[in-house]
Amino acid sequence: MAEATRLGGAAVVLVGIPAAMYYVGWAMWEGSPGPWAALLFIVIGATHWVLFLFLVKEAASFALVLMVLNISWILLFILRSGMSEDQRMHDQGVTEQAVVTGWIRTSDPMGGVYDQVTAIGLKLPGGGTPRLELKGAHAPAIGTTVQVTRDPQGDVPIRLGPRPGAPDGLLATITLVVVLGASLTLSAGAAAVVKDW
Repeated sequence: MAEATRLGGAAVVLVGIPAAMYYVGWAMWEGSPGPWAALLFIVIGATHWVLFLFLVKEAASFALVLMVLNISWILLFILRSGMSEDQRMHDQGVTEQAVVTGWIRTSDPMGGVYDQVTAIGLKLPGGGTPRLELKGAHAPAIGTTVQVTRDPQGDVPIRLGPRPGAPDGLLATITLVVVLGASLTLSAGAAAVVKDW
């Protein structure tokens, strides 16, 4: 009976970890992580860090796999967030000519920024006056006309230039494969531990 329980527990761990990772990864990939996916993401993240503290002492190789998994997980989240914004701007973005109405300067001595132009004020043809973060781009002169792309719903920040092309998902796909591979490796090790208890 105890042997069957250990085998059952090992099977649940072996299948459960990758299944949970896949579900949350899929929800992030689709850009629609509902409350269950968000809760599962928090539980998985907390479990990973508890496991990491245990594995560093007991099984360094699995601790390394867990570190790769967490770094890949964070990278996947960042990549998919950027891709969903680019996809939205590609599908629905409206390109307009806007007039630069002012420069917005920022000073952040802790970040090494001293009175730099980090954003510009714009006047759109329809009368809107948004602020555009430059993100390192050169600041156009005040009074000049620039091409901008905006999201009609206003969910994605306005950006310089024409509508972007469809985002390339190659790096995100590779990262997803690494996440799933690392979770399978981790679950196989965890299943072996559960089986031996």
